[in-house]
Amino acid sequence: MIQWTKNRKHAGLAVLICIIGIIVVVFLKISAPISVAKPEVEKRWAVATKQLYMEDVQPTIQEFGTIVAGSQAEIKPLVSGRIIELGENYYEGAIVKKGNLLAKIDPFIYQIKVEDSEAALQEVLNKILETEGEIKFESKLLKIVGFQLALRKKDLDRRKKLFRQGSSSRKSLDDAELAFNEMNQNFTVREQIILRLKNRLAQLRATAKRSELRLKLARRDLKETSIFAPFGGFLANASFSRGQKVGINERIVRLIEAKRLEVKFRISERNFSDLLTPKIEIFSNNFKVTELMEKKIQVKWKIGKRTFIYDAIINRLGAEIDASGGGIDVFAELIGIDLVTPLRPGAFVEVNIPSRLYKDVVMVPDSALVRDKIIYLVINGRVKEKIVNPLRRGAKDILLGDKDLDGSVVITRPFPKIADGLMVRAR
Repeated sequence: MIQWTKNRKHAGLAVLICIIGIIVVVFLKISAPISVAKPEVEKRWAVATKQLYMEDVQPTIQEFGTIVAGSQAEIKPLVSGRIIELGENYYEGAIVKKGNLLAKIDPFIYQIKVEDSEAALQEVLNKILETEGEIKFESKLLKIVGFQLALRKKDLDRRKKLFRQGSSSRKSLDDAELAFNEMNQNFTVREQIILRLKNRLAQLRATAKRSELRLKLARRDLKETSIFAPFGGFLANASFSRGQKVGINERIVRLIEAKRLEVKFRISERNFSDLLTPKIEIFSNNFKVTELMEKKIQVKWKIGKRTFIYDAIINRLGAEIDASGGGIDVFAELIGIDLVTPLRPGAFVEVNIPSRLYKDVVMVPDSALVRDKIIYLVINGRVKEKIVNPLRRGAKDILLGDKDLDGSVVITRPFPKIADGLMVRAR
């Protein structure tokens, strides 16, 4: 009985606790605030923008090239021999002026050849004087013999007349004929002697001419033993030393003209087409086929933390167009440089070329163009897709000729999910 009473008390307590819990839950639910669903808000995308304006633009074409020697000479001696002296500035990379001594070859043999040629010429000239004297002497004798021959002829004619008249003997006539023939023979011999002397004189004069040429050649060879710089510039491949033997046409040094440095670079097909003129013009005795000819450009040489800037003028194009890339080599001569210019052949440089002038265009960052024909504008806070036809595409910008873009705002960096009608804001 007592046990049953205890169980009833426990069961009642459990029921009471459950009732109290239910009451608390109901109270909390009733007293809880009523939640109201919020309306969905449209997302606004942050974008980078740029306002466009119509203007005249002359883009700069940037290329890269190499400095090359516009004029250089392989210095080779015209005579052989042992080098007895080298110029004060004969070493690799040295700066020399026009007329500076580069090398001197032993002149001993060539001096002897000059003296021998002078002696041979003088000998021939003496023989010419001697022969001319003999011709004058024989000419005088011929004149005397001719006078005597005329007398013998008169005497012979007179004796023939007397013989026909019977006033002279046959022997007297024969003696006169014999004297005339002897004098006539003497006259003929004198003529032959003079002819031989004149022929010998012509031969001697020809020999004298050859001797003069040999002397000139010997003097030139002697002069060529001293080798001088034909123009100012920088020395390269200076490898000879004093006492070394050098042969004819063996290069002793390469001389690069300081005032004739050029930059060689390749311009792409796209940029080359921008500089084509509509017709061929005659210019400086050459065909001017592009606006490149005699165009002034800028050359930048960056070395370490320093930048050297030079002006150059394009003077010619390469002989061939690259079949694979369509580019063409261009050569421009640097202006205003001299012996103290630090620039040397082989330097890698940046080349900036002014392109042609585009009138009434807008400049859009290259990053704004999608699929080569689409840009996105911001109109009343929303995206508007526009198809365009670029006039020119550079390294960082594109040029558009659409006049309705004046004053428009373009998205410079479109994002992957961009589409017409999206709400955007400039950041």
